[in-house]
Order: sequence, then C-alpha cells, then structure tokens
Amino acid sequence: MEGLPFGPGALSFFGAYLVAMMVLGAVARRKRRSESLDDFYLAGKRLGGFVLLLTLYATQYSGNTLLGYPGEAYRLGFAWVMSVGFMTAIVVVYLVFAPRLHRLAKAHGFVTPGDWLDHRFRTPLLTHLVNLLIVVAVANLLLAQLMAMGHVVAGLSGHAVPYWFGVVFLASIVIIYETLGGMRAVAWTDCVQGLMLLLGLGGLLLAAVPDLGTLGDITDWVVRNQPEKAAVPTWSVIRTWISTVLLVGFSGAVYPQAIQRIYAARDQRALKRSLSIMVFMPFVSTLVVFVIGIVGIRHFAGLDGVTADRVLPLLLQEWAGRSTLLYGLVVLVVTGTVAAIMSTADSVLLSLSSILAKDVLGKTVLSGQPERVVTQAGKVLSWGIMALLVSVALVPRLTLWGLTELKMELLSQVAPAMILGLIWPKLTARAALAGLVAGTLVSVGLTLLGTGKIWGFHVGLLGLAVNVAICIGVSITVPGGSPKRLHFQPE
Repeated sequence: MEGLPFGPGALSFFGAYLVAMMVLGAVARRKRRSESLDDFYLAGKRLGGFVLLLTLYATQYSGNTLLGYPGEAYRLGFAWVMSVGFMTAIVVVYLVFAPRLHRLAKAHGFVTPGDWLDHRFRTPLLTHLVNLLIVVAVANLLLAQLMAMGHVVAGLSGHAVPYWFGVVFLASIVIIYETLGGMRAVAWTDCVQGLMLLLGLGGLLLAAVPDLGTLGDITDWVVRNQPEKAAVPTWSVIRTWISTVLLVGFSGAVYPQAIQRIYAARDQRALKRSLSIMVFMPFVSTLVVFVIGIVGIRHFAGLDGVTADRVLPLLLQEWAGRSTLLYGLVVLVVTGTVAAIMSTADSVLLSLSSILAKDVLGKTVLSGQPERVVTQAGKVLSWGIMALLVSVALVPRLTLWGLTELKMELLSQVAPAMILGLIWPKLTARAALAGLVAGTLVSVGLTLLGTGKIWGFHVGLLGLAVNVAICIGVSITVPGGSPKRLHFQPE
C-alpha cells in the first residue's frame, strides 16, 4: 500500500463499491424477462421517477464534469462560471420535446433514436447519416470517459497505479456488468453512482471550505499573477458563452443515451418529475467544480494543457492529509468521481451497441433474425467497441474539454431532425436531409480548415443555424415530402 496517498481505507471503500456494481449486474441479469431488444436496451420501459432521475443525473454529469470542468476553470479563470448554464440549457431543451417523444415511443415501440427518424421521415439515408454522426460523436464521449478513468486512478494513487491500468481495469468492470444486465443493470448502478456523485460533490464543497474562507486572497493573487483569469469578459468571450450554451443545450439533449432514457420512462409523470428536478442539479454540481478549479489556480500555478485536468486529484491529495473528517470526505469524492465516469461510460456504450446492432446489423446481415440474435450481436459489439477505444485512450492527446467540444459540434447537427421534426409537422424528409448535410459540411469543413470559431461563435453552432434555415426554407418552398406521422397513444 505504500505510495497510495489515501491509504488502505480508501482502497477498501473503492473496492467494495466496484464489487457492488458487479453484484447489481448479476441481479439485473436474473430480473431480465427476455432477450428482446426492448428488455435489454430499455429495461422493458419500466423506469420509475426515482431511478429515472438518478440515471439521467449520473449519465449527464460525467468524468468531464469532475475533471474537465475544474481543469477548464483553472485554465480560463472566473469566466468559466458560465459553465453552470450549460447543463441547465440541456434540461430546458428536454422540456421542449421529451414528453411528446415519450408518448410516441410508447405508442410505436421505439428502441433507438433511429426508430423515431424512421417513423417520422421514412427515409433510410437520413437515418443512416444521423446514426453515423451519433456514433462518431458518442464514441468520442466514451473515449473521454476512458481517459478520465486513467487520469483519476493515476492521479488519486499518486501514480502508484499507472494510467493504463486505470483505463483497462475500470473499462472491464463496466463492460462486464453491462453485458450481464443491459439497461436494467446500467440504471440500477446509475442509482448508486448518482447518489455517490451527490455525496461526493457535497464532500468536495466541504473539503474546499478552508479555501473558501480566503477566496478573496485567492482572487487578489490571481489578479496580481494571472490577471487574464480575473478580467471582465470581453464581448468576444461573451459571444463564446452564448455560443457554448446553445451548442451544449441542443447537442446534449440529443445524446442517444438520454433519448433512450426518455423512451424507458414508465409514464409521463415519472419523466416530468425527473426533468423538473434536473433543472436544479447544475447548482449543486457544476458550480461546485467551478469553485474547485478557481481554488486550484493559486495552489498549483504552472499547470497547462492536458496536465490542468489533474487539478482536482492534486487538491484531493492535499486535503486528505488535513484531518480525519476531510479524509473521509475525500474518499467519498474519489468514489463519486469514479462513479460519474463509469455511469456515463456504461450508458454511452449501451447506446452505441444498440444503434450498431439494431439499426445497422439488424437492417443488413441480421435482417429477419429473431430479436435475441440481434441482442446477442449487440453484446459482442460492446466488447469490440470497448477494446478499440481503450487502445486509443492509452495514448491521450487532447484535453477532456477539447473532446467535449468535438462531440458537440457533430451532435448539434442531429438536433433539427430529432427535435424540429417532432414539434413542427411541416418539416419534410428532403429538407431534414439537406439541412443535415449542409450543416455538417459547414461544421466539419471549417474545423478541418483550422477555424474553430468565427466572431466568437463555434462553427458547430453556425452549421446548426445553416441546418435549421435549410430545414425551414426547403419545407416551405419545395412541395411534397414526408407525411406528418405524429400519432400518439393516450396514457
């Protein structure tokens, strides 16, 4: 145990947590009613309000929240307070379309986001292109979680445990319990992970209390030594804030794992209650990690690039030695941090395998096969996806926030077809396809040319604007198109 900064107590607590995840996976396997796609990927669409809230929360607040956000606050300074609005924007967008999408999913048996697109537009090319963007984007998200696993294990062990081992070991735990129990296992483990995350963030705030008493001193130090991190935001920064809130709001709301949780809700009441509580979660999550990043500026001057993502582990190591109480709180934070990472990783992996199994293999080489065959193929795909991304994660080249921005640029182009198609019956398949292609070309083309922002706005948001404009313009001016397939089943 020598070299481990948190000692055998922390390791024992963490080990017990991992064992609990495996046990829940085994129990979920026993509770499965069939090998159907609906049961494996959506838990039979029986998630109640409490489970739904915690699984949404645990999935939404990932390793990027607990590692990337403090790192970005460390790099940018006080301007990063706007990050509190990012998660709020996602829930606001949910409230616009989620209840209606849930009713349709209940009526027509949707399993993947592609099922909604097939029902609405009946244009395979559009569904395939949307799925391609989703797969690339969320594979990027899963990669970020795997990297976060390695950073957490290495940083919190004082590098006694290497980065690569953290990636491989925790990825193995995730893939095992997910293969055992599917969405049911993921949702149940998310409940534990969500509670651990809340406890961990509460502990994180209490651990920072000694530093908050001297927050004025920290601010003075930043002003003297790194004034750019305390400066009043320029109009360029404000434009970037607005751009990021919109980009994250629309992109985060069409995560396939979030869409599938909307499908899996037991009823409208459970869905609306969970979303109404989710609105307040940024104030007990994102705001806390922002403060931690600011505290770290003075403590660890000189971190840059990818190394800034280590600011949270470095602070935890320092706080753990102050008192027995803080040691206990730090143990909760460590476990909560790992819980956040694993909860997002398992959800993303499940969504990826469902899309590839049902929407790709199920419509080609496995067409006409029983659902249990497609479900088994999805399990095999999960192992293949995890193995591939683990190999990439072993050589990190980008910051966690950098990976998040890449993901958001792509997912934003999915929003018009998914959301506008739901709330505006006049949107045609031709218009949605043209908008998707044009918006993606703008976003990807400008990115490849080295243009990340124009006048402070992300190129992904500019692509989204082009996408929406074409969707509306073509739907209004070009006759014909897809029928208005928005039939609901009363609850």
